[in-house]
Amino acid sequence: MLCFLFITPLAAISGWLCLRGAQDHLRLHSRLEAVGLIALTIALFTIYVLWTLVSFRYHCQLYSEWRRTNQKVRLKIRDADGSEGTPHSSLAAGLLKKVAEETPV
Repeated sequence: MLCFLFITPLAAISGWLCLRGAQDHLRLHSRLEAVGLIALTIALFTIYVLWTLVSFRYHCQLYSEWRRTNQKVRLKIRDADGSEGTPHSSLAAGLLKKVAEETPV
């Protein structure tokens, strides 16, 4: 996110400066330089968009992998009055053991 917040304004300002330079070169009848600056602007924004898409895809894959490997669900059985009672079976007793890294749901 920090890279995105840093690179986005840089890409926008660079593109704007390239387009302003291209305008100035067109007014001065220097078409080759103007075409070069327009090509540079297109390349800049193409690379920026590709970087954004690849970065977003990479972070989505990391998040998906994290969700897949860190999915821990514990079921707490409560009595009718709402307080936590004793487990109803030995299976439930094994499931309800407290582990430091788990949080109750």
